[in-house]
Amino acid sequence: MILLVFMAILEMKKLSTNKAIIINMSVMLIPFIFLCTCAFFYIKYEKESDFRDTMRRFTDNSAKSCVERPVDEMKLLLLSLSDNMKGDAIEKYLSSEYIDLNMVIPSIVDSTMFFSSALVSDVFENYKIYPEIKISPFAPSARPWYPHAGIKDEIIFSDPYETLKLDRSKEQSKLSVTVSMNIFDAHSQQVGNVAFDLDMKNMSRMLQEVSIPYDGRFEIASRSGVVVMYSNTDDVFKRTIPKSWLVKTTERYGSFVDEETGKIVYYRAYNNPGWIAYTSVNIATYTNTFESEYKLLALVILISSVFYFVVIALFRIYFKRLISLLYMSSNGLEVNSQVENFESLYEGMVQKHKHLKEVETLSVTDTLTQAGTRRKFEHDASDLHNKNISFHLAIIDLDNFKQINDTFGHPVGDTVLKNVCRIGTRIMGDDYSIYRFGGEELVVIFPGITFKQSYELMDEWRNEVAERIWREESLKVTFSCGMVEADSEHGLDKMLEQADKLLYQAKKNGKNCIVAAL
Repeated sequence: MILLVFMAILEMKKLSTNKAIIINMSVMLIPFIFLCTCAFFYIKYEKESDFRDTMRRFTDNSAKSCVERPVDEMKLLLLSLSDNMKGDAIEKYLSSEYIDLNMVIPSIVDSTMFFSSALVSDVFENYKIYPEIKISPFAPSARPWYPHAGIKDEIIFSDPYETLKLDRSKEQSKLSVTVSMNIFDAHSQQVGNVAFDLDMKNMSRMLQEVSIPYDGRFEIASRSGVVVMYSNTDDVFKRTIPKSWLVKTTERYGSFVDEETGKIVYYRAYNNPGWIAYTSVNIATYTNTFESEYKLLALVILISSVFYFVVIALFRIYFKRLISLLYMSSNGLEVNSQVENFESLYEGMVQKHKHLKEVETLSVTDTLTQAGTRRKFEHDASDLHNKNISFHLAIIDLDNFKQINDTFGHPVGDTVLKNVCRIGTRIMGDDYSIYRFGGEELVVIFPGITFKQSYELMDEWRNEVAERIWREESLKVTFSCGMVEADSEHGLDKMLEQADKLLYQAKKNGKNCIVAAL
């Protein structure tokens, strides 16, 4: 092929050998440049897409694991506890006489990782704290976490707030988060409240085992910007989220680039609790990820370019010797033994090319399936047309054939194709021929019968293939088909085009079916 292009250039332009070689190789360089350009944009698109998908999945999964699941468990505990506190039960919880009831809430605090302490109070400001401590003066309803809206079964998570100092304690006030719920009696009258302080440091320990992609950072903050969960538990309630992040957090989930902090940020926001899960990656890390891929591409291009120019030099030598040989041979000049061997190689290639042309002309049978080739189909269809014999036409395509090859291997795919053709040949008999157009696409022509009869034959073939049990477990083979009726007004190409559209419609209809045009 290269030789033919080269000779054509040399003949049309009347160029020197060197110029013809340069033009020929320049033309060959165009696909290389095109492939390099495509590779660059493909890497860019794939890397960006992979980064987005990875960060989005990580943020969603981590938020569900660290926020949604613990919150759901807390709500179940509080609802269950609320059911047990109806009537005068809350008075029993506040009384020290009922030892069994007084053990319920401490056991909840001790058995879960979420809670550090609990408080039960009634509407008269009587209260009990687990573990028991004394704070004075203290009114539960005056605390920031206390839900004043009298809504039954409503569980409220507070924003971070400053805790009260214990009696005689010299420690400074600390931030805390509390989940609470009002308790109602059978008449929907509020009788009290139950509240649990969340152990955010203990809850943050689950983040220490999380591997964050792209050397990023995952943290959960309140709507006010205070970090409530972080892998470094010492920073809980001490770190704050940049205000620019809070301003850009406008949806339930999303992402943004913060130039001030040099971060790419993905987030997922919640209303109750009012927390936001942030995953951030340095822009520099993101850029370096791309640079490594581009450096690898540049190295491949460099090596390929060196190889390309070496090939150019070799082709230049080859073409010059070949042209010299052809010139000498055409003029009847004697050549030495080395050139004669070169000529023998060339003559052998010419003879082989002729032989391949003859084989191509005579070839009418597909070696794999023993079905007719496309050349045979065109010959047979043209022969029927010349004899004024109308025929119906069907095109089939094996469903999910690529998946069969990928799952079971190409040998199994070849076996499937052969067996499908064998079943079809048996059903069609000697009157109706099957042709393979390439890949998994087969064509059948039906001369001399009605369209209904041809449809029934195709449907029998389809059913038998679909019901066949294969040696490979879980292997299921079906095909889709498009059929057109004989049309004397339009040519073969029009019939093929229409049948192909119907085949596409069969694929859209769910596959394993025949779509026919009457």
